[in-house]
Amino acid sequence: MSFISGEFLLFVFITVSLYYIVPRRFQWVLLLLASYSFYLFAGVKPVIFIVLTTVTTYLAGRWMGRFAKNEKKKKKKILVALLLINFGILLLLKYYNFIAVNINPIFRIFEYDVSMPLVNMMLPLGISFYTFQAMGYAIDIYRGKYRPEKNLAHFALFLSFFPQVIQGPISRYDQLAPQLLEGHRFDYENMKFGIQLMLWGFFKKMVIADRAAIVVNTVFPLYYGYDGSQIFVAMFLYAIQIYADFSGGIDIARGVGQIMGIDMIQNFQRPYFGTSVPEYWRRWHMSLTNWMRDYVFFPLTLSKMSNRLGRWSRKRFKGVIGRQIPAYLPTFVVFFLIGVWHGAGWGYVVFGFYNGVIIVLGMVCQPLFSVMNRKLRVNEKSIPWKVWQVVRTFLIMMVGKTLVRANTVKAGLAMTLSAFDISSYDFCNLPHRMFHMGVDFNQALILCTSCIILFFVSFLQENGIEIRNTIARQRMRWRWLIYFLAIAAVLVFGVYGPGFSVGEFIYRNF
Repeated sequence: MSFISGEFLLFVFITVSLYYIVPRRFQWVLLLLASYSFYLFAGVKPVIFIVLTTVTTYLAGRWMGRFAKNEKKKKKKILVALLLINFGILLLLKYYNFIAVNINPIFRIFEYDVSMPLVNMMLPLGISFYTFQAMGYAIDIYRGKYRPEKNLAHFALFLSFFPQVIQGPISRYDQLAPQLLEGHRFDYENMKFGIQLMLWGFFKKMVIADRAAIVVNTVFPLYYGYDGSQIFVAMFLYAIQIYADFSGGIDIARGVGQIMGIDMIQNFQRPYFGTSVPEYWRRWHMSLTNWMRDYVFFPLTLSKMSNRLGRWSRKRFKGVIGRQIPAYLPTFVVFFLIGVWHGAGWGYVVFGFYNGVIIVLGMVCQPLFSVMNRKLRVNEKSIPWKVWQVVRTFLIMMVGKTLVRANTVKAGLAMTLSAFDISSYDFCNLPHRMFHMGVDFNQALILCTSCIILFFVSFLQENGIEIRNTIARQRMRWRWLIYFLAIAAVLVFGVYGPGFSVGEFIYRNF
């Protein structure tokens, strides 16, 4: 069931209505029934996998909870077994065919009479999200952060809560579970702000992302038929599309939760205002980045191998580099895994490698950059310098996203070279050529206007202005005028109807 459907809105309306009708002590039961009903819309077979992850994680958590703090070795064996089972399932379902396609030619080169058969397997809805959420819970139990949940149904709700199951955010147990289990009274403010957030999400998804997708889907497959300026526009719009698509879906999910008094963690913080690639990742898909930081980066950094490497590097290299070398490998591993997490394909592998290399090189070269800026007398606090950093970071990430979206890595590289080859631009016919990319003048005008609105709202938020609170303080006639305009924008300018089809969320496939 897609968020962008009448069925979903009806489902939410019925669920919320019943949520505030039933006694508060039974609200969590209703949410559990609603969540599994929502998941069943994707089919019966996918439910088997989320149930398997739920049961194995619950039992492992209870088992680890029986051991004392000084019995870490026993707890570790249970945790490792659980991680192997659940990440093994994820690896099998998501990456098996990719591995088979790439390893079979190696068998043939060495004349082995064996091959891995390709299997047509359907990827269960949200498996990457609920697997990471479950394993984060298990690792926290192992670390003694909190006691394991005793009620299997309570834990099942934590993993299956329907607004987050499609594309996150990847929640932490101690932040989300108490909210799901406690009763909530109807609150007009929560209802108002939740609906506002949902409307903003629908606007980003249906008006911006799905319209930008028309240009992207027109140019990317046949990029060789377009000049550099058109390819640059398509690359730019794909960066906008995936942001508006993913953040729009998260806004809808968080809005549904807020209507019921449940505050889900923030997953985006205006990433395209980041002044560096590391800052971009601290703002983009924050729940995944934080998961990788807490459960991959810190364990690797604090490992015995890292300590030995640190002692060696401080002896061999003086200054910042000697102290930072132990962080290079964990940093690269984290961002490589983030790339591969997104999907099975060489584009994702290259994307992870691309981000890891850029971030590590940035760490290595930071002292040199600081010296250069001092010698050139660059005012690092000035607005022009910050604008340059933002633009530079956006372009770096735009190229990375192109490598994933293009049909092949080679095609992505060719598009990038063409897009940044100014000599290939046909400036005389540039305005005319812009309307040969799948959209007419009116569609292009709507897309440009909506992107400007997105930038303006993000700019205000970046400067500490809370848009929803600002709207709420307005007089009733102005407030409701804004609401009606927002609804009209989605209904009138949303991409649906004859000749169009609402696109499924991109991150639904991850």
